[in-house]
Amino acid sequence: MSDFLGREYNFDVWKPSNAHFDYFRTTTHAGEQPPDFTLATVDGEEVTLSKLRGKPVMIEFGSIT
Repeated sequence: MSDFLGREYNFDVWKPSNAHFDYFRTTTHAGEQPPDFTLATVDGEEVTLSKLRGKPVMIEFGSIT
């Protein structure tokens, strides 16, 4: 057991599989060049990451219900 965010956390409950580690190795990490992608805005327009090069970018993924 360990203290996690002020609560007890049991690391024995969750055991990552090799697939989790393989996926982690293939994802983009902080400081690495991300793949180019295009997302739709709430207004229905499209924004492409490569067109924002040199500008600060924050992406928030959420849902509108």
